[in-house]
Amino acid sequence: MIVIENVEIVSLLSVWMLDPRLSELLLELRKKGYATARVKPRSLGGYDITFIEPNVAAIKGSTYILYNAGRRTITVEGPNVDELLSVFNEMEEILRGVGSDPIKGVLFYELRVKAKASGDKFILGKFIEMDDLGLKLSVVPISFVSAESDPNSTSWFHLDVRPIWTSWSDERVRYEIVLIYRDDKEKLINTLRNINNILRSILVRISDVLRNVS
Repeated sequence: MIVIENVEIVSLLSVWMLDPRLSELLLELRKKGYATARVKPRSLGGYDITFIEPNVAAIKGSTYILYNAGRRTITVEGPNVDELLSVFNEMEEILRGVGSDPIKGVLFYELRVKAKASGDKFILGKFIEMDDLGLKLSVVPISFVSAESDPNSTSWFHLDVRPIWTSWSDERVRYEIVLIYRDDKEKLINTLRNINNILRSILVRISDVLRNVS
């Protein structure tokens, strides 16, 4: 059985149809105590934005707000779920107030999670004999994806379970877990609030299936 040890980083990403009003968002976040990118008004209208770091628009505590102009994405990212959700809700409330309503402007939302886990060897029960090479192979599952959608859709689930190979000979193997999940915003938020239990439940079910594969 694989056990989740800790969630390292989580992020909520939104993809916008048109550029959100980033300059106004940053000016309002600065009033609320965030460290923000520098916003300079242009003499003929509009603003110039100088990011804190590449794509880093604002920071509060351990949580970052990232903006990718080429993809029109806003990402709220950090290690603490409660702080991330607080920043995410505050950001969307400000965007509504400055004329970028997420209900009308967001194409889809995406949850991303990276975690560490440890446990038994995560392998298919049956070995593959390669007599011509003198090898016996194990199938090590890595990716589990939505069966009825595809990566280009706005509803998608992709879970990677990656062994850290230096631990493969140990009694307890260490793993990196990476989740990408697109769905309704509220469903993603509920998943994030219960991410440890949800990941644990998914891994238990996958382990049970693999043990029963002949």
